[in-house]
Amino acid sequence: MPHALDGIRVIDVAINYAGPTSATYLADQGANVIKVERRIVGDASRRGGNTPFLKLNSYAFMAINRGKRSLTLDITKPEGQDVIRDLARGADVLVENFRPSVMERLGIGYEALCAINPRLVYASLTAFGARGPYADRPGFDRLAQGMGGALYRKDAEGQPLPNGIWVADWSAPMLMAFGIMVALFARQTTGRGQRVDTSLLQGAMAMQLGQLTVVEDDPTPPREENPAGYNSYRCADGVYLNLGVFFPHQFSALCRALDLPHLADDPRITDPLRRHELNAEVNPLVAAILETQPSKVWLEVLVKADVPCAPIVDRADLRHDEQILANDMMVPVDHPVVGRTHIVGTPVRFSDTPGVPLRPAPTLGQHTDEILGELGYSQERIAKLREAEVV
Repeated sequence: MPHALDGIRVIDVAINYAGPTSATYLADQGANVIKVERRIVGDASRRGGNTPFLKLNSYAFMAINRGKRSLTLDITKPEGQDVIRDLARGADVLVENFRPSVMERLGIGYEALCAINPRLVYASLTAFGARGPYADRPGFDRLAQGMGGALYRKDAEGQPLPNGIWVADWSAPMLMAFGIMVALFARQTTGRGQRVDTSLLQGAMAMQLGQLTVVEDDPTPPREENPAGYNSYRCADGVYLNLGVFFPHQFSALCRALDLPHLADDPRITDPLRRHELNAEVNPLVAAILETQPSKVWLEVLVKADVPCAPIVDRADLRHDEQILANDMMVPVDHPVVGRTHIVGTPVRFSDTPGVPLRPAPTLGQHTDEILGELGYSQERIAKLREAEVV
């Protein structure tokens, strides 16, 4: 059965998390992704949060480099840059996430490679964007979240509260994968590739799309508040339920299901100026009621009443959750070094061109000889590159 990106060749010279993940989404759909890594040590993400058992195969690396082939290469050496040029001649996409001037300084930037291959889509992911005073600065997820307004919550002492996920690192690759696909689609008409730019900062801001709108002449200061019943509540068994009561009819259904009929049609639910009063009154009542029974009981009651709800599942339990498993979102793969490993599945599905079965991330340099051989390099030439510490 065909895959959507069969025949698409991707050169992934990106490092750490966001850049490589952009190429991973392409690999999931059948693209031939070659991951270029430093000799000896490999991508820094191989060592992040590592253990002696994992060696150079961290949890993060195994997830975000699945289905790729690994080529070790020193791109700071002229011979390594020549290999990149040879790869680019037959490639459809190149993904990098260095500071804007790095690839140009090495002679393998956008202009140089597109002169070799005008059909190349050159994808650049930076920390803060390709322009502006921060363009050449290094940056990571937390910095981008802070600059992009995502760390606006404060504790009682005014200390910014971190989010539980890497908002920028995991959203920017989705934007980049989308951008690459748009550029490939445009190439069908123009015959030419183009440069695609995004950043961690842009990803962090895109994740707040509906919350960052500013209407300068609106005299009413914005107020962030959840509707009554849109909250997390602890049940008698210690499990927390999320209630997603967003609309008035859902609030009415919740109140009737919990035997609070006097609040079911409270007019404050639709009054933006008084809704906070209703929230303050309702949330303690709902919390007290849900603490009286186990989560399974309340799930049956609330689902029957058509109240949006779901349990909060610990990360360690996701691979056992029936809803997660039904949608293939935790997939087992057999890694050659660490053995049976569960990783997040492909998050987008297609009826006619399904994604490829997930394969484990490569070991460091696993496919070096294979890839160079595909470029026409002889065994003698490969041996000389290895002797010169280029591969």
